[in-house]
Amino acid sequence: MNKTVKKVFLLIGLLVLIFLIWQLVFNKGGIVRTVYNAMVDGVNGQWHKVAGEKSNLLPKWGDNNATDKTNGKGFEMNTGANGAA
Repeated sequence: MNKTVKKVFLLIGLLVLIFLIWQLVFNKGGIVRTVYNAMVDGVNGQWHKVAGEKSNLLPKWGDNNATDKTNGKGFEMNTGANGAA
């Protein structure tokens, strides 16, 4: 084979490989996300049985339950130390 033809086919193969990896990882129905969410459902289901509550041990991929109410003061917690009640 000619060197130019080989380089063209390698480039096309690389682009196809990048596209497939992108679809598997970053797509909404990608297999990596699906497998992770399936495992999280199992772990959280067992956690609900043990803890008896509805809080999740692991978050699902794509769930964003964070609230932006701390205004950068997330580590300023009132622990009751030094007479603060």
